[in-house]
Amino acid sequence: MKAILICPDQRSEVASLSEHMPLSNVPILGKPLLEYWIEHLVQRHVREVLILATDRPEQVRALVGSGCRWGIEVVVLPEIRELTIAEARRRYADASNANDPGLVALIDYLPHLPEFPLFTSYADWMAVLETELPRAAAAPRIGVREIKPGVWVGLRAHLSPGAELHAPCWIGEDVFVGNKAVIGPMTILEQGAFVERGAAIAHSVIGPDTFVGEETELQNSIAFGDTLINWKLNSAVKIADTFLLSSLHPGRSAFRPVGLPSRATAFVALVLTAPFALIFILSARFHKVRAFRPLLGVRPRASGPLPVVGDTLIYYELANTRSWFRRWPQLWNIVRGQFAWVGNRPLKPSQAARLTNEFERLWLTSRLGLICLADTESGCDVRNEEARAHASYYAAHANWVLDWKIFLRAVFLFAFGISVSRAREACAHCIQLSDRLKEVLK
Repeated sequence: MKAILICPDQRSEVASLSEHMPLSNVPILGKPLLEYWIEHLVQRHVREVLILATDRPEQVRALVGSGCRWGIEVVVLPEIRELTIAEARRRYADASNANDPGLVALIDYLPHLPEFPLFTSYADWMAVLETELPRAAAAPRIGVREIKPGVWVGLRAHLSPGAELHAPCWIGEDVFVGNKAVIGPMTILEQGAFVERGAAIAHSVIGPDTFVGEETELQNSIAFGDTLINWKLNSAVKIADTFLLSSLHPGRSAFRPVGLPSRATAFVALVLTAPFALIFILSARFHKVRAFRPLLGVRPRASGPLPVVGDTLIYYELANTRSWFRRWPQLWNIVRGQFAWVGNRPLKPSQAARLTNEFERLWLTSRLGLICLADTESGCDVRNEEARAHASYYAAHANWVLDWKIFLRAVFLFAFGISVSRAREACAHCIQLSDRLKEVLK
C-alpha cells in the first residue's frame, strides 16, 4: 500500500501559524498535524508514503525522517507550488493506489475530522482543537495522565501547588506553570511552554516553547513566540515586550534585515524598468512560451548548526532572456524583504546538497541577494569552484563597503553590456599593455 500526502502551503487566513514552521508541522495537542496523518495511514497498513512539501520541505523532512519510527518508508519531495489531489495523482501515478481516494490527501484537516477545516481562519483552528481535546485525551499516550476531571498533563510538566487548573485543559510535556497562575477553562499549553506566576489564560492556546510573563492575562488568544493572535477577531500582533510574551528559543537570524530604503529603491526600479520587462513578456506570449520561470531556492536556516540546510522559497526569472535582465522579477523579492540588493544567490536543494564541506556551506549562511560577488568575478555557477569560493568569502566578510563595491561593479558591467569573462579579458589586456608601455619607457 502506498499513499501521497500533500502538505498545505502558507495560508493568508492563518499566516501567523506558519511563521516559524510549515503548517504541516504545527502541533495539535502535543503532536504535529503530519504525524496524525502518518499514524492514520499506518493503521490502514500503508507501507510507503510520499510527502509533497512546498513550504520549507527541509523542516518537513527533519520531522518525519525516513519513517523508520513508524515502521514505514517516507520520502519528502519539494514542490514549486501546492498541488491539487488530481495533479498529484497524475504526476505520481506510480506512487499511490489510484483506486483508493483516501490514500491521496491534502492534509489541511485531521484525518478523522474531514468536516472541520483547519486553516480557513483562526476561529476554525480553535474549533478543531476544542473538538479534538476529549478524543486526544482519551487516546492512549505515553506519560499523559488525567490529574483531575478534564485536566490532562504530559511528562515532566511542573505545576506549582498554588496554580489553579480549570477543566477542560491540556498541559503538554515539559511545561512549567508558576504559582497562582490560572489555567483554563479550554486552554492548551503545548510542549515546553513556560507560564509565570499570576498569569491567567482562558480559551487560549500557548504554542511550544512560548514564555508567558508574570501577571499576563490572555483570553481568546493563540500565542506562538512573540506573536499574539485573537482567534475571535481573526487578528494578530507582535508583542515587543519580551517580559510579557516571547519565544524561549529565538532563532539566530541568518539574514541581515533588508532596510526600508533598499526595499523602496527596489520598488522604484521595478516600476521604472517595467516597460522593458513588458517587451520580454509580450515576446514570450507571441512565441507561445511562458514568460516567467519559477525556481525553488534554499535560504539559510534561522537557527541551528552551520551545516544544516534551511528553508526554501519560490522566486522567478524571465524565461526568454539570458541577460542580467532575467532577474528583473526578483526586484519584487527585495521589496518583500526576502532578497537584498547584494548577497549570495539562492541554490536549488540539489545544489545545496552538493556543498560538501563546511567552507562551501558558508554559502548558505548569508542573506540572499539579487547580485552576488561571483557575478562580478567568475559568474554565479555552483558547479564552478571559483564561484563557490567567492560565495563563501562573501558570507565570511560581508559588510556595507564590500556590498557597495559589488553593486557598483555590477552596475558598470550591466550598463556597458559586458560579461564577467569579457571584463576579465579586458583587464588582462590592459595589464599587458601597461607592462609593454613600461618596457618602452625604460
